[in-house]
Amino acid sequence: MKKLIYALLMFLGVSALAAQPNIVLILSDDHGWGDVGYHGYDDIMTPNIDRLAKEGTWFSQGYASASVCGPSRAGLLTGVYQQRMGVYGNWDQGGIPESQPTVFEMLKKAGYQTAAIGKWHVGAARESLRPNSRDVDFFYGFLWGAHDYYKSNTDPNTKKKGERPIWRNTDIEPPVQDSNGYLTEMFTDEAVGFIERADKNKPFFVYLAYNAVHHPWDVPQPYIDRVQGLDTHDERKLFAGMTLCMDDGVGAVMDALKKKGVDDNTLVVFMGDNGTPRGQGLIAPKQKKRGECTMSNPGPFNGFKGDTYEGGIRVPTVVRWPGKIPAGREYEPPMIGLDWVATFLSINGVSNPWKGLNFDGVDLMPYITGQKTERPHNVLYFRRGDDYAIRKGDWKLLWCDSKDGSGTEMIELFDMANDSGEWNNVAAANPERAQALQDLFDEWDSQLADNQTGKNPKNRNSGFAKGRRVNVAGYNANCSLAGVTASGMAESVGSRSADLASRPAAAGRSATIPALQTTEGRTLEEQLKIAKENAKKKGKPFVEERTTRWFNAKDTNNDGLLSEEEQKAKAPTNWNSEQYD
Repeated sequence: MKKLIYALLMFLGVSALAAQPNIVLILSDDHGWGDVGYHGYDDIMTPNIDRLAKEGTWFSQGYASASVCGPSRAGLLTGVYQQRMGVYGNWDQGGIPESQPTVFEMLKKAGYQTAAIGKWHVGAARESLRPNSRDVDFFYGFLWGAHDYYKSNTDPNTKKKGERPIWRNTDIEPPVQDSNGYLTEMFTDEAVGFIERADKNKPFFVYLAYNAVHHPWDVPQPYIDRVQGLDTHDERKLFAGMTLCMDDGVGAVMDALKKKGVDDNTLVVFMGDNGTPRGQGLIAPKQKKRGECTMSNPGPFNGFKGDTYEGGIRVPTVVRWPGKIPAGREYEPPMIGLDWVATFLSINGVSNPWKGLNFDGVDLMPYITGQKTERPHNVLYFRRGDDYAIRKGDWKLLWCDSKDGSGTEMIELFDMANDSGEWNNVAAANPERAQALQDLFDEWDSQLADNQTGKNPKNRNSGFAKGRRVNVAGYNANCSLAGVTASGMAESVGSRSADLASRPAAAGRSATIPALQTTEGRTLEEQLKIAKENAKKKGKPFVEERTTRWFNAKDTNNDGLLSEEEQKAKAPTNWNSEQYD
């Protein structure tokens, strides 16, 4: 019935349109906010992307839905928070589940010709997750993550992941090196070829997902020669050459639209999949810190790819549609990559998929054109592994680990209206606001699907619905005692202790976050693992709720650890009661 209603709405919506627009979605890879000229940077050359911004609307607070490739693309291509589908990170065995329609499947039902060119990275472990099984009419590219620009293999089981095959639909292409090709140029040629071949009597959707400007750092010499006039050093020039090659591709696509005579009725989006990578450069140290970048540039923002700081998730974002979208305009309110699919489908008269989860993204058209003056989103959520963030209005609360040098492993609060660079953590000065945002995030996060990998976030407050709360002030006080400095380097406690400290208290028990542990103890996670293994050995069912109650009952000092003494002590006779949930 839902599918029938969807088809009817699609027919009514499409018939009401004078002409369905063609849609081109161009995605760059590991492209920082400071890597485009229209953001005010003169040490990079992006004339064609800049022209899109001049002829369209650019978003100064455009967010990717994740700080790494795979989950960001899963959200982008469905319009749904990817965590609701169990996608939290890059995992070769996972991807967009068949139960959730992709933009290709939805636009195909609206009569579109569809193409996906470049990097797929949203599922390839089984045929049903691959492009042509998701209503992609034409696919040219690779199925997984990073890829060499000059080399490919014809063996899909090759151990050199960066040289996995290039596919044309379901057939493996000859190695890239056989034609002396360069992937960025090859992807551009294929996109232009599809536009030229497309039936003019039917609308088309082209998803051009460059792997530029992702590592490895390599580009043909002519591009480096063209950027020699930039006032910058050699590593930035190398990166600028890679960027220029991609920018040439954007220009070639725009020229192809004009040549075909469809430029005025084509909606073009350019966006990055996530922010600047920390690992960059040719000379050690290659793992950069704030202010040390030599290639990609996060602009004025803190953090990198993989972080929920702005540097990991705020990306270049532009839309152009002549006569429909204002030209040369900066749109300041926050938006997110999830919005594009919702926008594309709304233009075609559809508000939600015919099956699966409804959109989390919104139709941006009434906001861009000024029909609606409020923000598209009052709240945005981010979760990647243990890192998380929530932005409500101009306030952003987040937690980032310190293992790669960015995070403080404290729960931080930033006033984005006055401190978009995230320099000043004001959680201590605004305890009620910080607590409210943590609770709002936990309410959302606790209802998400399990990670497809089976490894859920360690700091997820799964008991939120039962009254468990993370005490933000108490947690941060504990972090301070543990020696976590403002620079984010834990002097005496690593991420494990911080994770333990974030264990929420049960309803009716002390909500104070445990203080620094001076002796080792057993965590609830470790106890659950032991209990699960014991149950398996004995052939008995494993009941997580019972083990959790038993643990909480024996944890007499509520510190989130069972000391040796607590482990040896007998549990109270009523340990399997709700008071220990």
